[in-house]
Amino acid sequence: MGYHPLGISGPPFGTSARAGITAMEKTFSILTMGCKLNQFDSEWIREALLRRNWEYRRFEEGARCYIINSCTVTARSDARCRNAVRRTRRAAPEAFIIVTGCCAETAPGRLEAMNEVDLVLGNDDKRSLPAILDRLAAQGRGALPNEADGVFVDAETECILINSFLDHARAFVKVQEGCNASCSYCVVPRARGGSRSVPAETVLDQVRLLRDNGYNEIVLTGIHIGQYGVDFDPPQTFASLVESILERTDTPRIRLSSIEPTEVTPGLLTLMRETDRLAPHLHIPLQSGDDSILSAMNRPYRAADFRSRIEDIALARDTVAIGTDIIVGFPGETEECFANTYALVRDLPITHIHVFSFSSRPLTAAATMSGAVDSHSKKNRSTRIIELGASKKRAFQESHVGSVQLALVEGPAAGTSGLVRSLTGTYCEVLIPAERAEIGALVPVSISRLSSGNLYGTPVDGVCADAPGRGTCSREKR
Repeated sequence: MGYHPLGISGPPFGTSARAGITAMEKTFSILTMGCKLNQFDSEWIREALLRRNWEYRRFEEGARCYIINSCTVTARSDARCRNAVRRTRRAAPEAFIIVTGCCAETAPGRLEAMNEVDLVLGNDDKRSLPAILDRLAAQGRGALPNEADGVFVDAETECILINSFLDHARAFVKVQEGCNASCSYCVVPRARGGSRSVPAETVLDQVRLLRDNGYNEIVLTGIHIGQYGVDFDPPQTFASLVESILERTDTPRIRLSSIEPTEVTPGLLTLMRETDRLAPHLHIPLQSGDDSILSAMNRPYRAADFRSRIEDIALARDTVAIGTDIIVGFPGETEECFANTYALVRDLPITHIHVFSFSSRPLTAAATMSGAVDSHSKKNRSTRIIELGASKKRAFQESHVGSVQLALVEGPAAGTSGLVRSLTGTYCEVLIPAERAEIGALVPVSISRLSSGNLYGTPVDGVCADAPGRGTCSREKR
């Protein structure tokens, strides 16, 4: 997709009275919506602008330029993007507002039609944003470039490494972009394009830099990370990338983002079994536990395959966190279909469940399918799965009481005084005393109790965790 200026045939930026960006006003703010990959992209934009002498400001501090990095995974995501645009314009009437990301890629016309929006940039042009803003800052609002002007940058040519992640104790590392799958409900391939892998040496350099800057946990992220390396000649595998990171860097904890069940290979399971540096936590999307619905979704496995893979993962480590995604109310889903999903998830060692009610997305095969499920049934099924997920999460939390876990200290705990959040390798949040913790440190935590859905514990000096998630005890300050 190209880039879509508003009012390009009339006065500069339509009839807006908003002042132009000048060299004295190179201030910006970013609002990120959606996935970890969007968070990585936003941090890339932020650091690229800082290198160009722009000043970053938080939303409430006021800025001349606001960048909204959007998501489009559901209809609600699109609505949230538009609401964010309106909220931003109300807060900053004179600002220059750019919408980029997945919603900007799949529905540019709808965003362009909003009076509040000044510029829409799809994902393909996202990395041209710093150069475009520089041009606007130097020449004013009438200086919108065309693609022939050479401002648009190939994502592969402007390859800067990220130094840090603002307000994050963990860092995300992009290893792959795009998706070659054709799940019938999903618009993401249209928003992100085909699968492209980041060269292994670039990934390793990024991991090393973040480690040098004090990060003790990195999360490998992408749209379809299990397809890492299939586009290389010769092809590579995701397991080989993870193995290289473990062998050639010293980051204490490596965590994987969502990966398809068919792509949890024996090689990955061997790594999980043999090293404590690989977090014992996988997120494996199921979507449905009924074979007829899986077929309609165009998912490349059946319920029995998913069951077998989850059982394999559970055998790889004594205690492992396994999250999943479920879509309820997909066209044609009967009560019997839903019961199959419920029973499969109930009987497997799933520890975390994300539940989505089916949302018809334009440009997808599912948008034209018959057999729509009524909203009452969707809500009822969603509630039942959410309650099942809460029960499983609680049981998993209870299994941690009395153990010592190596936990990453993330930041203040909302609604509490004197406590901070820490995250175990098994993706359990533990609240610990703030005076005993340093943000960004990996510390052994003795977990003492579960109360009102929260685990509580205390750092243990001089003791290495002997529970799942153990590894290098690091207190390096960032």
